[in-house]
Amino acid sequence: MEKIMGKAIFEGIVIGEPYLRRKKQAILEEYKIEPHMLEDEIKRFEVAIKDAKQELKFLKSSLKGKVKSNDLKILNVHLMILDDPVLMSEIGKRLKLELVNIEKIVADVVEFYVDMFKDMKDPVFKQRAVDIQDVGEKIIGQLMVENCELHELDNKILITKEILPSELFKMHHDNINLLGIVTEYSGATSHVAILAKTFGIPTLMGVKNVTQMEWENKIILDTRKGDPCVIKDPTDKQIIEYKKEKAKLEAVREENKKLKGLPAITKDGINVILNANIGGITDLLSLNNSMADGVGLLRTEFLYMESKFFPTEQQQIELYERAYKKVEKLQGERELTIRTLDIGADKQLPYYEMPFEGNPFLGFRGIRFTLAHENIFRTQLRAILRVAKDRKIKVMFPMISNLQEIIQIKKILISVKKELDNEGLEYSDYIETGIMVEVPSAAFLIDKFSEYVDFFSLGTNDLTQYVMAADRLSADVAYLNDYFEPAVLRTINYIAKEAIRQKKKISVCGEMANDPMAIAALMSFGIDRFSMLSTYIPMAKRMILRMNSSDLQNKLKPKLLNCNSGKEVKEILKEYIEVITVENDRCRD
Repeated sequence: MEKIMGKAIFEGIVIGEPYLRRKKQAILEEYKIEPHMLEDEIKRFEVAIKDAKQELKFLKSSLKGKVKSNDLKILNVHLMILDDPVLMSEIGKRLKLELVNIEKIVADVVEFYVDMFKDMKDPVFKQRAVDIQDVGEKIIGQLMVENCELHELDNKILITKEILPSELFKMHHDNINLLGIVTEYSGATSHVAILAKTFGIPTLMGVKNVTQMEWENKIILDTRKGDPCVIKDPTDKQIIEYKKEKAKLEAVREENKKLKGLPAITKDGINVILNANIGGITDLLSLNNSMADGVGLLRTEFLYMESKFFPTEQQQIELYERAYKKVEKLQGERELTIRTLDIGADKQLPYYEMPFEGNPFLGFRGIRFTLAHENIFRTQLRAILRVAKDRKIKVMFPMISNLQEIIQIKKILISVKKELDNEGLEYSDYIETGIMVEVPSAAFLIDKFSEYVDFFSLGTNDLTQYVMAADRLSADVAYLNDYFEPAVLRTINYIAKEAIRQKKKISVCGEMANDPMAIAALMSFGIDRFSMLSTYIPMAKRMILRMNSSDLQNKLKPKLLNCNSGKEVKEILKEYIEVITVENDRCRD
């Protein structure tokens, strides 16, 4: 028996047969062609490109409505690569120059660009390497008329260095039941990670050297929060235990359905707000089936990413009104928080080329981009202000680093209101404004920011990577990118204490809000508002109903702030969750 740790992407327990896929080079024959054969090779290439496009377009149309439109943009990227004149021109030139078969030319050109992009520090370009590789393999597959192995993955757990986004799309379309995924690649915000969550596939990433091991017998994949792992060669006893755990997890999910309509109130009467994150139309459509009190984060960038150009004021008004109509039907406080455009780093627009940066996560992104493009910012603010009239709508600004930025934003807001007045258009004269706290510099200016804003929202994904100075896309430093690290918790505690002292609302969004153990830690710091994926709300509500806020702040908090490691923090939280679970079960009996 061997337990191998990794980073959980989608929570679950799977027991099944592994399918080991080692990275292998396609066996390509290389042979010379005569000049008179050039035309035939070019035709073969053109047909392969055409067929690859048709397959992607078919996948896109058949999955429309079943998959988030924001996720389907991955296929748009692949279609754009197939239309890339530079890539196609390079293949044509090499073919005429080298006079070898087209399969070999495509493989060589693709390998060149993949290696080039993989060596770049920019995570966007690193992801582009995966996309080019995916498209290259698709073209070669069309040229070689290869049989696809994907059907062999039905009811299996895939063990691989990496899996391509198009493969997940294809399996979803073909109703192939992939039980789970274990990969060496660790991009928690990659296309594959996004799709794994969308399709509900328990996934473990960042497992080093996983393809160098032998995987023959049944395995256990446990991607629950805490200690996510894959267990190789489990004992019969472990299999029996995990089957019981899996049954418990499924029973809990059924029990959670009964919580709909109940407020999330601790045993000592503290009401906790559980809002939903909206990252695409699919999230919006499913909102009324959730247990959300409202929407704590409407990510507006998905509208920008799906448009052919920057969306107009009217297009934005239509989206925000549509979102608010959904929020009005919820059973909680029914507030909608709209975050202004948060573009840059790992989020790019297809029609706007961002400047190249050595470290884009520290560069031109979020509010830095919109303040530099005031016309784009003003259009969005106009739309938000107009929709917010007589409605419970707030506006939030991302990636705020200093006071000058919020002062500039306030001046622009005043100017936009005057503009709307001059045009005789109705709008909300007063709208609550807030900022994302995701940069350490902002964390230590909460008292100053409180003079200008009404609320704060902790963006724990970026805050963690900035506090720990650890790229969240890097497998080599994945052990540092942990929101349970004492330095991260102490930073969050400081922010919460200052916000509460200033009598400002504070909420948490990001991966941390999806984690029941993390919610216990955050509530011990006095935080009582969370925004998360709607699928995680039932579990969060279930845990909150078992908690005592006074115990969290008086007993748990001192222990957490005295920890020396993230591991120690997790052990304390795990024990706490187990204790309140046992106590709750005892009360029910």
